[in-house]
Amino acid sequence: MNKEVSDIVVELCGVDKDFYLGENIVHALSGIDIKIRKSELTTIMGSSGSGKSTFMNLVGALDIPTRGKVVVEGQDLSSLSLSQKARFRNKNVGFVFQNFNLVPVLSSYENVILPAQLSSLDFPYDIEQRAKELLCAVGLEKQMYQGVNKLSGGQMQRVALARALMNKPNIILADEPTANLDHVTSGMILELMKNLSIKEGSTIIISTHDRSVLKYSDRVVELSDGKIIQDSRPSNN
Repeated sequence: MNKEVSDIVVELCGVDKDFYLGENIVHALSGIDIKIRKSELTTIMGSSGSGKSTFMNLVGALDIPTRGKVVVEGQDLSSLSLSQKARFRNKNVGFVFQNFNLVPVLSSYENVILPAQLSSLDFPYDIEQRAKELLCAVGLEKQMYQGVNKLSGGQMQRVALARALMNKPNIILADEPTANLDHVTSGMILELMKNLSIKEGSTIIISTHDRSVLKYSDRVVELSDGKIIQDSRPSNN
C-alpha cells in the first residue's frame, strides 16, 4: 500500500452538513474535502458559527453528514449503527472538552480510569497502572486521589487529557481546550498535549479560535461559513 494513503487517518470527501431551523436550512458545512495524516496536530480555526464544532462531531462519530463521506481509521462512519459508533468512539477517539466534563464527585484517578472501566474492550495492559502512569505524565502524581472539584482549571484540563489518552486512542479531538485557561496555563497544556501525542502516536485535532495554538500546530485549517478558506502549515514547522 502507498505510504501516503496508509498514513491517512481522517478523510472527509465532499461533506455537507445541513441543519433545519423551522423552514430554514443552515449549511453548517459545505463541500469539505480534507485528509489528515497520522500523528499530525491539526488546528481547525474559525469564529463562532464557522462550522468547527460540526466538523469535530462528524469526525468523532457523534453526527453524520447530509451528503458526502466521513472515513476515520478506514471506517465509513455513516455505515455504523449507534452501538457500533459508541464502540468506535471508545476504542479510537479521545475527547478533551472546553469545560473539562469531569465527574466532580470522583478523584483524578477515578476520572482517568473511567473510560476503560466502562469499555467492553479487552485491554492488553493493566488499566490501573496506565491510569497512574498518565497522571504522572501530566504532572499530577500528588493530586492522583484528590477530588477533581478541588483542582485548578489547568489541573482539571490535565486530568481530562490523561482521560482522553486512557484507552490509547488513535485520535484526540480537543474542542476549545484552552478557552477557560489563562495564557500561561494554556501554553503548558498545549505543550503537554503535543509532547504526549508524539509519545503516544496519537493524531490530534484541535478546534479553536485561539491563535496562540498555531505555534504548536503542524497544520492549520481555517473555516468560514462552513467552508475551508485556508489550509496551511505554519512557518515554524
